[in-house]
Amino acid sequence: MTGPSDGPRSDSDDQPLPPHLNPRGARPDTVGAPGKRKRSKKRIAAWIAGGLAAVLVIGAVTGVIAIDSLLSKIRHADVFCHNCNRPSGGVVGDLNILVVGSDSRAGLTRAQQNSLHVGSDAGRRSDTMILLHIPRGGGRAVIISLPRDSYVTIPSHRDANGRVIPASHNKLNAAYSIGGPELAIQTVEANTHVRIDHYIEINFLGFVKIVNALGGVTVCTPTPIHDPVRYDPATHGYVGSGLELGRGKTHIDGAKALAYVRAREFDPTADIGRIKRQQKFMSALMQEATSTGTLIDLPKLYSVLSAVASSLLTDKSFGAAQIKRLAENLHSMSPAHVQLLTVPLEAGSRTTSVGNVVVWDPVLAPQLFADLTRDRPVGGPESGQAAKVTIPPSSIPLNVLNATSTQGLARRVADQLSGDGFAIHGTGNAPAGSSPTDVVIHYGPDRTDSAKTVAAALPGAKLVLDSSYSGPIEVLVGSSFHGVQRVKVVATPSSGSGSGISVRTAAQDVCS
Repeated sequence: MTGPSDGPRSDSDDQPLPPHLNPRGARPDTVGAPGKRKRSKKRIAAWIAGGLAAVLVIGAVTGVIAIDSLLSKIRHADVFCHNCNRPSGGVVGDLNILVVGSDSRAGLTRAQQNSLHVGSDAGRRSDTMILLHIPRGGGRAVIISLPRDSYVTIPSHRDANGRVIPASHNKLNAAYSIGGPELAIQTVEANTHVRIDHYIEINFLGFVKIVNALGGVTVCTPTPIHDPVRYDPATHGYVGSGLELGRGKTHIDGAKALAYVRAREFDPTADIGRIKRQQKFMSALMQEATSTGTLIDLPKLYSVLSAVASSLLTDKSFGAAQIKRLAENLHSMSPAHVQLLTVPLEAGSRTTSVGNVVVWDPVLAPQLFADLTRDRPVGGPESGQAAKVTIPPSSIPLNVLNATSTQGLARRVADQLSGDGFAIHGTGNAPAGSSPTDVVIHYGPDRTDSAKTVAAALPGAKLVLDSSYSGPIEVLVGSSFHGVQRVKVVATPSSGSGSGISVRTAAQDVCS
């Protein structure tokens, strides 16, 4: 789907609606975009657990202080396979980043290992793996958690001695353990068919420091968490995070945050429950960063990031220009436009030769990744429920009004809505004073059910009831528009899962 940033911003070429089609009057002048510099410090949020947080915060200060010394501390590696049959890219201008949380203890003293309850195992494994997708033009993001116990095909590769190892089935995190970042990327690309543009990895120490740099975060748990460290005779090692949390909301520092996103032994749902907590943690961290001034004290932040940078590993091409581009794409992102989900799974787990595994849904998982490569909206509305409505789009006349200065935006959005079956009554400019950012659905009291259909097709849009208005429903399109969601008409509203893909946004309450 194309968005409002497809071309250079200029005065709209959409013509004002005639009075009988726009009873509230056409907007005489378009509204310019808000200044980027004013918003960037608070809007570039530290919302991916660890690595991306550091990168985005570095991006936030690029225009304020020199970052050469920070960038010089970030480690780079040649992580892409140059002789592999990699997927072709998706929509030109979009961005796919593989973010890995490594359980490497590098840089940790024995005392730090003990206090963080991470043990002293040598080597490194992938503790967390996330696929971040930023559509062309930015403004929204999709964060997909990939369970480390996912049963996937590890592509044929060469081992450290140059021997060819044939393709095999194994757990996803085995790819990283066997072949490091390069094989991890190969495996994700082979199983998702999504081309990875960049790679970011952070270890335990870096995660703790970046959470502390942002002042900690408030998490919420419906029941107390008791996850003591204990000896496991089966593995001859220690398990458990050492986390102790009471019921409800608790503000935690970096050390407890690390335990919170790693804890799984106490939870009968194991890795799936842990992923849900990780997603809530990302939401909480983003809300914290956007609602407080934690990114304002630049000298202090710079000092901490200087230490964090050495805990990061990225691909060789991820330098200053790429960090700035990422920061620019995300400068106006709000928590409501960050979707967090887990790759769709088959029900239950399987026991295989490599242990208990989870299997990706053979229909929904490919659908999800196909949507990513085409920049199509994924999942259902923010609650994760299906976009099921009672009024068909074909019976709903719409006026589509441009609230931005993007030329031709109303016509492009109208074409997308028409393609979904809506009856377009007219296009034009929004009234003066309309928000240049929000997507607003303006409707009268006799069109409440119809407005729900329109809202289902435009996730994130604001519903505005006007008791004195009786005309066609008006869609005021701001810069946050990023595509149309298909809707399903049913006889009565349903609370079923529909798409089978449960989606939450970073704006949802952390206790939900």
